Amino acid sequence: MNITHYFRFATRRRIPLAPSSLGLLFALLATALFSLKGIWIKLAYQHGIDPTSLMTLRMAFSLPLYVGLGLWWWQQGHFTHKPIASHLLKAAAVGISGYYLASYLDLSGLQYVSAPLERVVLYAYPSFTIILSWLIYRQKPQRLVVFALPLSWLGVAMMMWSETKGQMVNQDLLLGTGLVIASAFSFACYLVFSKTIVSQIGSQAFTCIAMIAASLAIFVHFSLQDSSTQLNHYAPSVYGYALFSTMIPSFLFSEAIHRIGAQKTAISGSVGPIFTLLMACYLLEHSVSWGQILGIGLVVAAVTLLNRK
Repeated sequence: MNITHYFRFATRRRIPLAPSSLGLLFALLATALFSLKGIWIKLAYQHGIDPTSLMTLRMAFSLPLYVGLGLWWWQQGHFTHKPIASHLLKAAAVGISGYYLASYLDLSGLQYVSAPLERVVLYAYPSFTIILSWLIYRQKPQRLVVFALPLSWLGVAMMMWSETKGQMVNQDLLLGTGLVIASAFSFACYLVFSKTIVSQIGSQAFTCIAMIAASLAIFVHFSLQDSSTQLNHYAPSVYGYALFSTMIPSFLFSEAIHRIGAQKTAISGSVGPIFTLLMACYLLEHSVSWGQILGIGLVVAAVTLLNRK
């Protein structure tokens, strides 16, 4: 039976896609979109925008969509008979951790490091996810984790070494890498703590609450900085990044967590760093070194090992 015949057969019989397969698909799509984030940020920085203004601009576009979707889903009865009120503060706190704090640390780190290094460091967040799941939910990691986690951080070290091009590690590289590591930890907290909340109120309600809370935190942050900062004088590409880089990946990640869990969501997107490196070469005209290839290879190998049963 060829692909066309199978599609017709599946359509007539309405063969359902397994929830785990659909969750994996959502996680991979979210990973691909987030892999482009560092490239878009680097392009936006070329127009002189700062991290806080870029975050504010992104949420200014996204917040009305989240509010509108939340109201529409509420009218459709998707939130009926769900204990949203009792989980409101927890969902807001987790959202601030995952979409405000993690984003701010990540965008700040990208001022000092390349997009491929940023993506590799963020891609190592399964380390934090597994450790937090062990400490909080008593999900004991497999023995393979003891080998895989050091392997992933060895890959990060190789990427840092390739950034120096044989010279001493400078303060900017250490600062940028440290900020991105802190971002990875913050996002791991979001993944781990959101699992229980999503199971109680659903991914749609959780994502709306989390993103609205994160948006309010970003607006407060922006209001506390230099009042002379304006958001209406940047190139169209900056607004394009702000408009399309937040909403779809956030919903995909939340739905993936709901279907396959935080740990599998965290380790499912093995192509993320490779995709970022290729796009950095194409869009940012970065050269590829053997150190980068080896570093990415080690991280991808480690995540692949973690994904084995």
